[in-house]
Amino acid sequence: MDAAKHVGNMKILGKLVLVLIGTLLSATAGAELNCGNLEERLLFSKDKSTQPAEYPWMGVLFQRKGQSFENAGCNVVIVGESHVLTTASCVRDHYDHPEMIAVRLGIWNERDEPDEKLVCNDRGFCVPGPVQQTVAAITMHPQADKVTGDIDLAILRLSDRIKMTAHVQPLCLQPISEPASWINRYFHFGGFENSNYRKGKGLAMVVSKNRCSRMSGKSSPSQNQFCAFPVERTVFYRGAALMGMNIEKDVPRSFYLVGLLVKVVSDGGPTVLFIQDIKPWRRWIMENTR
Repeated sequence: MDAAKHVGNMKILGKLVLVLIGTLLSATAGAELNCGNLEERLLFSKDKSTQPAEYPWMGVLFQRKGQSFENAGCNVVIVGESHVLTTASCVRDHYDHPEMIAVRLGIWNERDEPDEKLVCNDRGFCVPGPVQQTVAAITMHPQADKVTGDIDLAILRLSDRIKMTAHVQPLCLQPISEPASWINRYFHFGGFENSNYRKGKGLAMVVSKNRCSRMSGKSSPSQNQFCAFPVERTVFYRGAALMGMNIEKDVPRSFYLVGLLVKVVSDGGPTVLFIQDIKPWRRWIMENTR
């Protein structure tokens, strides 16, 4: 009888363990849903500007000039509760004085100020105004090369925790799965750019380095960077995010970070984007954004 009770208790315990594991897995999956927010209908839009709430992980870097801050012409990407990612070349001059820079998040139009309560598009769709947060520390990748521009990555720790909303969210870092090579694949990218105050977006196809050299003339990407050929010739700020898509059951569920724009080459010929590959440095990013 005692043996039978023991077996019964073990079965109950086993079921409880399975329930607990299932709960933990569901919680993990739920947490992943909070990054890389994707609306499938917007994937087919031909608009060059985003909707106000589209790509809510993209922000803009600002630098102090006198008593105010001005646009530094660099994108930032939310990658953690208190961290954003950008290029090392965007912040190298402020490495010892992070208080001289700030980021503006939840931003759709670069002309919008943090004290604006609502920001609306031409169709009357409104979102809260942007939020400006100061930077507490800058962590550049230890192998970031100022001369070659390789491994052009920097993590900014903000002075305060980011208040996540429907319009301020992180981009996923981890893909569910990804191909061994990016070559001849189209990717979505987005951020702010030179020709329009509004947050922009586009498509670009990754090309081989041989093809890139022929397209870009004398310029070529560094060892850990790759080339992408954009559909449009728009010149985006450095730090624009190139994104892959997580697909589940044949449905696109979320975006994840593939690379950061580090240079736009447009010398009369085709426009070519030099992209800093993120894949080899994901662990470094995740370890420094905890």
